[in-house]
Amino acid sequence: MYTFTLPSGLEAELREMTGAEESLLTNRRLMKDGEAVNQVLRNCLARLGDKTEVAAKDVLDLLSGDRLFLLVKLRQISFGDEVDLTLTCPAKDCGETTDVHIALDDLDVTSYGTEREFIFELPRTKKPVIFTLLDGHMEKRLAVLKAPDLHSAMLMRVKEIDGKAPNKNSLAELPAFDLNALRAEMQRVDGGIDTTIHAVCSSCGARIVTRLEAEPPFLFPNVRL
Repeated sequence: MYTFTLPSGLEAELREMTGAEESLLTNRRLMKDGEAVNQVLRNCLARLGDKTEVAAKDVLDLLSGDRLFLLVKLRQISFGDEVDLTLTCPAKDCGETTDVHIALDDLDVTSYGTEREFIFELPRTKKPVIFTLLDGHMEKRLAVLKAPDLHSAMLMRVKEIDGKAPNKNSLAELPAFDLNALRAEMQRVDGGIDTTIHAVCSSCGARIVTRLEAEPPFLFPNVRL
């Protein structure tokens, strides 16, 4: 067993993945609705805080930054610290591949503060916004949305705008300046592990940006999917 302190300060104990977890992660239906990751985390969590019997709700109750941190650590203890990626250049006239080597121990981790609810005044409209942190329940709802957009996750985090519960048009009606400020404030209070990968195409020099967990070698090294 391996013990880690999550970005929220909660202590967790993990076991390595087995073939059962690999099967879950290759189930297209379970991956599409996010259930594969939830089940894998539940299977591999031997302890979460004081709980030695981890339920599905306990996994969903976790903050998103904790969940991604656990997934990275699970990959680390199961397959090792090194991840080798082959990234395809996004430039229209290029398409060449660039090899990138990642050491998981080098990824930046930001701790959460003690607050779970925040009040922020929008700079242009001066409306107060009450928002919370993203968790597994919200991630599950996002996974089943037919057409999630830039505002979907933000809206789920918002509890009130100017004293009223938000609706689907609440963010769309705000000035873009206010939205950008709210987005920055949400990012400021977030914790977790930074899995953003920045690379430069070795052929044309174009910028390549991806998320480590979105790349197949992250959880399936040396496997052609």
